[in-house]
Amino acid sequence: MTISVPLQTSRLVIRRFIPPDLPAYLDFMLDPESTRYLAFSEEQKTEKGATDLFDFVISAYDSENIIPAYVIALADSNEYIGSCGFSPYEPQVVECYYSINSPYRRRGYALEAMTALFDALRSSGEIDEIRAYCHEDNIASLNLAKKLGMDDRGIATHAHSGLTGRVYIASLNSL
Repeated sequence: MTISVPLQTSRLVIRRFIPPDLPAYLDFMLDPESTRYLAFSEEQKTEKGATDLFDFVISAYDSENIIPAYVIALADSNEYIGSCGFSPYEPQVVECYYSINSPYRRRGYALEAMTALFDALRSSGEIDEIRAYCHEDNIASLNLAKKLGMDDRGIATHAHSGLTGRVYIASLNSL
């Protein structure tokens, strides 16, 4: 499942990663506070591991196995401020994610970016449901899921990672 990018909002562009994004991406990945609730391995939270992951995502854009991971950039400057994307969870079901670098938090960028991503996923016609798994202490993500109109389905174990967290679900009928 893919979507057509770039996506444009009033303040943001959601686009593919490009090599100049690496320093801002590393700022996020190497910040223990930013990655505290995320399911990255300890290796991926190192400069080498994060750089390898960054390079892997970029190389996958031109492969048969595209990784739907995208930059959230400011529309007026194309400056990287975070990332968002989704991954297959079950047939016709995707799991979404987002991250915003710390200097840009609490400005509504995550809501704006995820609303655009949800609209693109809905328009694709390929999925029936969007899920978000959130660590129970990640208040910002819990609140974002609610603002996106997702239904809180309680604590669940992720079928692929085995991690436990709060699951939010949006069916295409409720978006």
